Amino acid sequence: MGLMSMTGFGRGSAPFGGGSLVMELRTVNHRFLEVRSRAPRELLAAEPLIEKLLRATIHRGHCTAHLSCEGPGGGASRIDERTLETYLEQLIQVGSRHGLCLADLIPVLSAAPDLFALPVGAVPEEVERAVTAAFAEALQRLLAMRRSEGQAMTAALETLLAETRATIEQLAGLAAGSAGAILDRSRERIAALLADTEIAIDPRRIEAEAALLADRADVNEEITRLRSHCRQLEQLIVAGKPAGRNLEFLLQEMGREANTLGAKAGRSELTHQVVELKALLEKQRELAQNVE
Repeated sequence: MGLMSMTGFGRGSAPFGGGSLVMELRTVNHRFLEVRSRAPRELLAAEPLIEKLLRATIHRGHCTAHLSCEGPGGGASRIDERTLETYLEQLIQVGSRHGLCLADLIPVLSAAPDLFALPVGAVPEEVERAVTAAFAEALQRLLAMRRSEGQAMTAALETLLAETRATIEQLAGLAAGSAGAILDRSRERIAALLADTEIAIDPRRIEAEAALLADRADVNEEITRLRSHCRQLEQLIVAGKPAGRNLEFLLQEMGREANTLGAKAGRSELTHQVVELKALLEKQRELAQNVE
């Protein structure tokens, strides 16, 4: 079990029309699911089937499917001669009216619809069977590559998560004495400011102000939420389900907590650990962007 990468490639083939029908699948990272398919003109009718198969098996990423025919005989694209003759007659008439030779107009045929036909004897049912078989083989190889890379990403995320937890605990330890230290420093500063004056301030008011400053610097809530997010990250990593978007969301939330910690940090030791935490979260975020 583990995470699945969004990057992969797979190739499959199936017998078709005396040759073979070849399917190539490529996937790269993308925030959502985006599907694109390309097929020769004689097989354009198969594109909806290809996209349906992709959407049923891929959950996230930019997916491209390329369908082609290979091999002798009917495996290659077959020109519909009757359609071609019709187009040529029209091109000759246009050329004669405008003083153009046929060679100048031949490139127009590249945009002509219905110029290519299915291999001789091929029927829609045969096309569907061949496409489905080639897709299944290509998908198997694609998923194997995505799974292999996903295992490496899972291991990397687990290592980074362990380092993140250690950093959070170091922050918790440093912060444990921060409130008391801030309270003591506040008392000292207030006492120093009043030392050369005759102003009398109620000691209870001084204690209240010092306590307010200490409370504002308290990071227990941020530490608690970061620990909770780490537990959720661990569950997502080992669940073996598409988790990329959830991982990105959690890491974004952890980044916000880290920013709050940074704003409250009143000591250089705390600031250093917050910077380390942010760096670890950024590394995890980069990995999560390629997780399905």
